[in-house]
Amino acid sequence: MPKHIPQRTCIGCRVVQSKRELLRIVRTPEGRVIADPTGKRNGRGTYVHKTRDCFENILGAPDKLRQALNLQTPLLSDDLLALQALMKTFPASDLSGNEMNVQTSEPRRALGKTTQTKKQAVTNRKSPTV
Repeated sequence: MPKHIPQRTCIGCRVVQSKRELLRIVRTPEGRVIADPTGKRNGRGTYVHKTRDCFENILGAPDKLRQALNLQTPLLSDDLLALQALMKTFPASDLSGNEMNVQTSEPRRALGKTTQTKKQAVTNRKSPTV
């Protein structure tokens, strides 16, 4: 039986991927926002890909990070500068130059319901086989 692999959603691009391939950003009990490469720091966390594109997406729209971490106040300028410095160390995309190499290429919100109605499903089942 295969071992369970925890899945998380990147707040930058909304792609679901294994927890180990994402970087955790955490709001500490003191209210600071820091990167947590170990994934074990105490506090509320969220996940983002280790690419410049996803970091630019969340830092360009600070409300995404604020909402994900449930911050009551705006992000501190020291924390923002530290995250921007970390962003510059990441590549713009993965090594192959393609989009993110992921198991699930669809965003989580698109995986829920199908667009086929019940009436269409009944019609498809009743069609004669030739």
